[in-house]
Amino acid sequence: MRLLLVLGTLIFFEVQSAAAQVIQQTGARLTDQWVFGVAGFGGIPVGEFRKHENGGGGFEVMTGFQPFRRQPLVLRLHVGGLIYGKIDRDIEEDYCDITGCYTETVYYDSRQHSMFYWQAGPELMSTNGKWRPFAYATAGLTSFTSQAALGYPSLGGSEPTQTVFWANNFSTSYGAGVRIVNPKDGRPTGFEFSTHFTRNANARYLTERGLSRQSDGSWVVNPQSGAANVLAIKLALWVGPHIRWFER
Repeated sequence: MRLLLVLGTLIFFEVQSAAAQVIQQTGARLTDQWVFGVAGFGGIPVGEFRKHENGGGGFEVMTGFQPFRRQPLVLRLHVGGLIYGKIDRDIEEDYCDITGCYTETVYYDSRQHSMFYWQAGPELMSTNGKWRPFAYATAGLTSFTSQAALGYPSLGGSEPTQTVFWANNFSTSYGAGVRIVNPKDGRPTGFEFSTHFTRNANARYLTERGLSRQSDGSWVVNPQSGAANVLAIKLALWVGPHIRWFER
């Protein structure tokens, strides 16, 4: 009887030790609290910016950190870009040399005007259910850049691109939308529909009306100054924080 009692005690402690090891191995980790997203969007100029441009398309990459597990607050960082003006005057020409014939692109005053932004700030999001609303406010830097391509590509095949204008300004953004999520253990994933307003209150940017080329090949630029606000309609793929089985 005493032997059975000793064996039972040993087995009990072994089971408890094994259970503790399993819980420790499957415990919460700091990496669980990261979230990710990638989006495509259509950008619509608003206000004064609308007088000069009609809009375009862009992309955005987002990452965030949930400082408190299973809570609505996320510290968000997003980086994106919008092409708001583009003229494509490229043509394909046949070219032959001693090694054979090829087709190459020749650039005739092709131009592109873009806006890039880097911003960070808080986001509040729903953490349960299939339909999860969210909203955020961020601040950071916006860069307006204009490039022109003229002539033949280099021997390596790269475009003869020249940056003719670059300017930075402080900017803020505000967004809200809803995520359609597949709730499950592990990282929930889903689609995100949202609107995003970027406010560039004091921007300098270039449009086609403000860019001309001289006979010697040099460029004359006359940038616009003022507000360059953009409303974006976004569709994104979202990956949420990792949820452990014991957090359900």
